[in-house]
Formats: sequence, structure tokens, C-alpha cells
Amino acid sequence: MKLLNHAGARIFLSFLVILFVYTTTMVTISSRGSEKTYELDEVIAENLTPEHLRVFVQLTEVDPLRGEATARVLPWPNDEAVGYTFRSGWSPNKKISVHVDSVVGNSKNGDNLNIYEAGVPTGGFDVSLDESPLSAARGINLYPFDRYIYEVPISASYEEDGNQIDLAIFPQDYTKQIDTYDVKMDHVLWTNSERVIGSSKNDINAITDELEQGLSSSIFTVQRSDSTKVLSFIIMILMLSGLISVGTMTYMVAMHKRPPTLSSLTWSAALTFSLISLRGIYPGSPPIGILIDKIIYFPALLMTLVCSLWVLIMWSRREDYLN
Repeated sequence: MKLLNHAGARIFLSFLVILFVYTTTMVTISSRGSEKTYELDEVIAENLTPEHLRVFVQLTEVDPLRGEATARVLPWPNDEAVGYTFRSGWSPNKKISVHVDSVVGNSKNGDNLNIYEAGVPTGGFDVSLDESPLSAARGINLYPFDRYIYEVPISASYEEDGNQIDLAIFPQDYTKQIDTYDVKMDHVLWTNSERVIGSSKNDINAITDELEQGLSSSIFTVQRSDSTKVLSFIIMILMLSGLISVGTMTYMVAMHKRPPTLSSLTWSAALTFSLISLRGIYPGSPPIGILIDKIIYFPALLMTLVCSLWVLIMWSRREDYLN
């Protein structure tokens, strides 16, 4: 007990508690891993005809203010009957058409229909995706707990004897890493985008039937990474700590328990301006006016400013203390 009552021991124990909480949090985040749908993809692929066209979709950028995301779409033949693959591109054996329902397409004609001539080596293309209405409830205002949903409907067909024939298609996610975001892809039905495909037999049969007809739809859920949330939480704690420090010092000076020295004035002013710097290091650079600003940042900045002014007033008026 004597050791615990010692100020140095208490500080040491506080560091141990912080270290334990931090280590536990980091281990938990690291062990969660990715929530990709690789196992489900394998099951779906086993039920598809081998002569299908895989389509890899990679989200490369998210713009929460505009409600858009940029995606790179790369068709990839699964069988030589459809085409041949190279290191980064592919060459179709048929005249294949791939349509992506997007806000802005990047085909040769400036539309959303990409046509690939047989025997011509080619690659992928970029599209701009519009945010789903399902994302409206968790916009940028709720940073770092904001979430965005993008639906990517894709259809494919090929030309044979002048007729368009459905080409079996299979979309897959190959998103790498987007700064401050985690991305998760779910398969949904073309006819019902609210039905997320699971591993049940009915779901597998339902999506297989649509994929065989050259119809597919996928939902990309984008939300802040756990590391971003942890850093945002630490910044909020620092803001509150600055407010508590300045508020406590102002109270002690006002109650004549501490002198209004020049060092206290400098300290209060420094903490006030440090809040401005803290706001600028939020990961992802959220805009001014989000919920965190209204609840924590604006009140903390205003109150520290008021406290600093009171310390200045008491320092300038009192003559019974020497600096």
C-alpha cells in the first residue's frame, strides 16, 4: 500500500494500464484479419460453368463528400474458350461486351459499354460509382463511424453469328488498401440487391442462375479502418485533456491556490493553439463541422480560449505575485 500511495508508483501503474489496453487493442485489431469472401467465392465458382468470365473489381478511391468512388474493372477469362490471360491483361477469343452500371464510364465511346474484339490484347477500365441510398444514414458527419455502400451491377455477353449470347460472369474483389478505409464485398442478386448471398444452398443456386445468364451485382461496404478509429479516439482524448488542463489551471488561479504567472499564461495559450493543430491531423482529413467537432472540438476550443483570456486578465491585474 505504501508503494501504491507513492506518486511515482501511481504514474508507473498508469503507464502499465495504458500499455496493457493499447497492446490488447492492437492484438484484437490484428487478429480480426480481412473479411473477404474468398470461401464463398470458391463455392460459387465450383457451381459455375468453367467457360465463364471472371471480373475483378478494385476500389481505388473513395470521395465521401461527392458520394462517389472510383473502381478499376478487369475482365479475366477463366477458360481458353473465353480468352487468354497475360501478366496484367488478357485477349478475348470472342467479341465480348461488358456493361457496368456506373455514373461515369470509360469506354472508347464514352459510355458504360465496353466492347472487346476477338484476338485483340486488352486490359481493364475505370468507372465512377455512385453512393447507394443505404449509405445516407451514416455519412461523413458521423466520422470515424461513417460508412458508404456502392453497388456494382455488371453484365456480359458475346457475339456469335450476329447474335448476342449471354456470357457467364463472376465478379470478385481485388481491392488492395485504401487509406483510412476497410473495404468488404458482398454478392447480391441482380433482381434483389437487398438479398446478400450467403453459403446456403438456396443462395448459391439463386446467384448461380443469374451469373450463368451473364448478370451479376455486388455490394461494396466501405468504412473507416480500426486503426483510424483508434487514432481518432486518441486525438479526442488529447483535446479533452487540453481542456481539462486549462480549465483546472484557470480554476486554481481564480481561487488563489496558484499564482497567475507568465508561465501559466503561456501554458494556457499553447494548449489553446495546440487544439487547432490536433484538428488537422485527423486521418482522412474530414471536413469541418462533423459531429465530433460540434460535441468535442468546438466546445473545447471555445472553453480553452475563454480560460486563457481569464488567465491573461488575472495576470495583468494582480500585482501581489512576482513572475
